[in-house]
Amino acid sequence: MVTAKRFPLEQLEAGMVLARDVCDASGGRLLAQGAELSDATIASLRRRGVDYAVVAVEEMLTPEQRAAREVEIRERVERLFRKAGNDPMLLKLRVTLQDYRLAGLE
Repeated sequence: MVTAKRFPLEQLEAGMVLARDVCDASGGRLLAQGAELSDATIASLRRRGVDYAVVAVEEMLTPEQRAAREVEIRERVERLFRKAGNDPMLLKLRVTLQDYRLAGLE
């Protein structure tokens, strides 16, 4: 499962992939989400005064953690659609959303 984790600039390493855009103090985009960091880009971020970046991190879940996460996802989707009734389109949307979120665990 891929998650986003915030790292201080000092902990960034070449090869890490950004999970979110990196912006300067005025909101200008310096690097786009999905960009792979290199030593040069990390040095450039340092020169521009960037303090941190949000990086994609692969997390390995134990079977117990995965099962618990599946339960959380199913309960969350159930809460979101608790007032949907028997509307066929909303039922289809519910199944699609749940399948999408569960696929993120793989």
